[in-house]
Amino acid sequence: MSFSSPPPSPLLSRSSPNSPHSPLRGIPLRLPDVANVIIKLRRARNQAQVKDYPIESTSGEPQTHPNFSGENVVSARKVPLVEERRFLCRDGVDVKKLLRMMRITLLEEAQGIGANVLVDEQWSCVIHAPRRDGVFKVDIRYTASAARSAQRDPQQPVTLDRARCVPGLMTVLP
Repeated sequence: MSFSSPPPSPLLSRSSPNSPHSPLRGIPLRLPDVANVIIKLRRARNQAQVKDYPIESTSGEPQTHPNFSGENVVSARKVPLVEERRFLCRDGVDVKKLLRMMRITLLEEAQGIGANVLVDEQWSCVIHAPRRDGVFKVDIRYTASAARSAQRDPQQPVTLDRARCVPGLMTVLP
């Protein structure tokens, strides 16, 4: 009774890994080389995400809420107001909430000069690419005119449906 070895596999090369003609001989794998490949892959992924930024949205032309349409609903005297601010938001951006906050600031300023409503409202928002720690820079510019009216202010920015957001749970940083 004699034992023989199994036939060689057709999937393996006939030469040993140490022979000069081995296919593994030409590709030495060292730790620094593997690390460089991983870094290049991360950079490529981050650059693909950066191409989606900046995200810009705007209300369009200045608009007044429909509540104030008609003659003599709003005083003829209007005082222009402008508010510009940069927010730092982590993990997401809810532009609608930021716009509400900006409008409240403008309305408080209007009340300080004797007005009680905002008309001719316009806003623009730019969301910049996130940093590595997930923090977004958000620039918002909100303009409106302060006026007096017998009707109540609607307490809501115009054309909120045009606001583009970044999904996630937003945290506004100081």
